[in-house]
Amino acid sequence: MFQRDYILRLIEEFAKFLAAITGLKADGNLEEALKKIDEAYNELLEVNPKMIKSLREDEVLDYLQKEKEYDKQQLNMVAELLYQEGMIYVEEGDPVSAGNVLKKSKILIGYLMDNDSTFSFDWYEKLHEIDHALDGYN
Repeated sequence: MFQRDYILRLIEEFAKFLAAITGLKADGNLEEALKKIDEAYNELLEVNPKMIKSLREDEVLDYLQKEKEYDKQQLNMVAELLYQEGMIYVEEGDPVSAGNVLKKSKILIGYLMDNDSTFSFDWYEKLHEIDHALDGYN
């Protein structure tokens, strides 16, 4: 029961962070949105965002599963934060930073799609947007 309550609280808190990030992006406060993303990493996922960003693409999933022992829900949250951050960098015209986080998001989304029995149009849409953004820089 405690585990279920914890997961529900985590999801609720994450939804609040996403709403705040979305609102800041819509208002053009991209730097504040990036700060809110880092806050979500620190407060909800208890991971240093610089650590996630410093990992190579082929290390991110292994680190999150083995070192942090994240479940699928937490992996989904990291994938979403990386996606949101990457789209901000796309909007800012920063292809290096965008590529760094979007490629990691794509790896996590792909893993989640391959290992979840639930079909998600949202994941497919995000993968399409990531591919489109990355193609724009090649």
